[in-house]
Amino acid sequence: MARSGLCISFVVLLGAGACGGGKQYVQPPPPMPKPDVDVPEWVMRTPRMPGNICATGAVDPTFYRQDGRTQAADSARNELARTIQVKVSSVMYDEQTTSGSYVDQSFVSQVIGSISDVVLSGAQVMEYWFDEYGNVSRKGMTYALACMPTDQSVAQLAEKLKEAHPELDNADKIEKVRERAKAAFDELESMEAKQASGGGAAVVK
Repeated sequence: MARSGLCISFVVLLGAGACGGGKQYVQPPPPMPKPDVDVPEWVMRTPRMPGNICATGAVDPTFYRQDGRTQAADSARNELARTIQVKVSSVMYDEQTTSGSYVDQSFVSQVIGSISDVVLSGAQVMEYWFDEYGNVSRKGMTYALACMPTDQSVAQLAEKLKEAHPELDNADKIEKVRERAKAAFDELESMEAKQASGGGAAVVK
């Protein structure tokens, strides 16, 4: 009987110890505030550089920082090519539709493809920025700014088309594309200038 009483006392004590020994929840400390970093203006808004067309590209964090720079540069060039392609094709279709002339779909497609080649080979990456603390978006993202002179773009586009169409009867087409590409670039610059005057774009000198 004494042994039974000891067992009961032991169980009671064990239960009390288990109830009283639970860990209390400790609230984690608040996250450290992000350091005050000067974010380049071109990261926040597509810059305006007179005589040039520019675009920015960004990539998610990469294991190696150099990979981030390479991928951000590719992203900026691709965005620049896409912007120019959309504007040039729009101008070509608008002019042909307005004048009532036939829209040569295959030729327009070749022009669009040539623009991509011209931009990817001729665009220059002007700046990079690494978002070390996540001040703009995700921590560790890499940004790149790519620009290309409009005159160089038009000249190289014409040369690309001459290489693709060496026959003489396309000379007029190529000259018209040159004119339309120049008009498209002028329109893009005008749009950027309006954005800059309204605070929508950074002006790079």
